[in-house]
Amino acid sequence: MNPYIHPSIKEGLYRKNIQSTHDIAFAFTIVECFVIAYYMLFDREKLLNPFIGPGAIYSVIISAIALVISHYALKDIKRPFSAYRFCYIAYFLMYILFGMFASFYEYNHGQQMFIFFAIIFCLVNFILLPPAVGSVLIWGSYFIFYLILYSFDGAKNINLFNYIVFSLLTLIGSFNKFKMQATELERIHRIETMNDMLQNLPVHDNITNMKNRYALRDDFTSYQNHHIIVVMLDLDEFKKINEEYGQATGDAVLGQVGSCIKTHLTESHSYRYGSDSFLIILQDIELSDALQRLSIWERNMATLSVPELDKPIHYTSGYSHGTPRDEDELRMLIEAADRKRRDFS
Repeated sequence: MNPYIHPSIKEGLYRKNIQSTHDIAFAFTIVECFVIAYYMLFDREKLLNPFIGPGAIYSVIISAIALVISHYALKDIKRPFSAYRFCYIAYFLMYILFGMFASFYEYNHGQQMFIFFAIIFCLVNFILLPPAVGSVLIWGSYFIFYLILYSFDGAKNINLFNYIVFSLLTLIGSFNKFKMQATELERIHRIETMNDMLQNLPVHDNITNMKNRYALRDDFTSYQNHHIIVVMLDLDEFKKINEEYGQATGDAVLGQVGSCIKTHLTESHSYRYGSDSFLIILQDIELSDALQRLSIWERNMATLSVPELDKPIHYTSGYSHGTPRDEDELRMLIEAADRKRRDFS
């Protein structure tokens, strides 16, 4: 009846219930004060009625108390919201009690029992009750109210079938609302968790002293609506170098390539994109100037050497250019440069 819910999601549910209690109590306090003021001005005799007058005052008092407690709970930063869950449960029970006696008065005078059903519908619609708690509070309220009517006159004016159906619909509605809200809060929790993970991901590569591919999400706005040239570079047989010469030699190769890229192409817009691949973005530069710069870079790449490596460093590269308007178009340019790299290889 009560599925497992992450503690942070439970706190979100408690907060929503306290906020709802605050809003409902405020609305009920205002409404009942207007009712009392109306009777005082235009129909004072009704205030002397043993149900109407005391009932209205009782409603104002419990709503005002719930309003003060929920307001304090929303401002209290020292305690979790779960510490105040008694507030909305107690308010639910006390206002249901008011609805029972008000509707009993209506029933006794041959009127439609509107207040009890309106109150329970309003509370269920705004207060999120876990299935087990909802079953006890909602069915318990319907059962006790029926016993009151049955003890009075056998509940002869109540259609028991309709009464049971309405109580079931109320309970099902409460379950569905709780499930929907818990699902929504769980979705928000997952998104926030993923955002925290992304925020904590390293955006700098220690081996090459370059940015890594995760830094692209922070740099995207600098490329948006700017003409860029995207270069993808992949080292040939890098895995074999690591296996034959050791990881230290492989790291030295990566460092040399990264240094050459930063020196002759760009330092602020170059990334170690994978274990043996690099991404270079040249921004706001004419294609002819970029090709000239790439030519100088290629000549310097041809002279790279690592003392521990007795053979030259080989690589394949490809480029594309365009003006990305959003992240998808930037990704398309990167994929286009990578396709050209593969075609060349």
